[in-house]
Amino acid sequence: MAQASDLKLFQDAQALENFTDKQIRILIAAIDIFSEKGYANASTKEIADQAGVSEGNIFSKFGNKQGLLDAIIEPVVSMVFPQTIASLLDVETNRTPVSLHAFISDFMINRMRFLVENKKVLKIFIAELAYNQETRTHYMQSLPTSFLKDLKSQLNTMKRNHMIVNWNNDEIMRLIWSVIGGAVIDYLFFDRPIAKIEVTHMIDALVRALSR
Repeated sequence: MAQASDLKLFQDAQALENFTDKQIRILIAAIDIFSEKGYANASTKEIADQAGVSEGNIFSKFGNKQGLLDAIIEPVVSMVFPQTIASLLDVETNRTPVSLHAFISDFMINRMRFLVENKKVLKIFIAELAYNQETRTHYMQSLPTSFLKDLKSQLNTMKRNHMIVNWNNDEIMRLIWSVIGGAVIDYLFFDRPIAKIEVTHMIDALVRALSR
């Protein structure tokens, strides 16, 4: 069952300031049920029962089931992920990597930690990205403007220092994300834990593939 900790992303982004305790319980229940059953297979009655409220409480605040999903996805797209990405990027780009291994390791470990801490919300969000073009477009428009610029700047620095292959930056990032993405899908949608040794193997594989 979902816990208040599942809302940490929202709390950190101050996205719950206008929510009552009852509405927060509804949000927690919706995250739990949407992530377990999928949006299409969930019902407002089931969410209301788990939250300990009437369906009328859902309708009065969120309108309908789609409105409840929007209440989860919209803050994630417009506030939560942009702020989180910016924070992760600050950690990763405010120092020059001492090696390709250090760069890949920091990149992987930060995102795996974020994945584990926010599993249910991420599962809902990624499912919406896969099936909803409007969500994908909105998400890309909401990314911090410095995200790709700073990341590519760091890749260019490593190329100049002969730390990484002289490939197109998009190609490098596509390779990194393809490796991370496979592990993410396994973890979120097939409940397959990611062991520390697997993270080590992914890091080693990327370092071998991208070494100059």
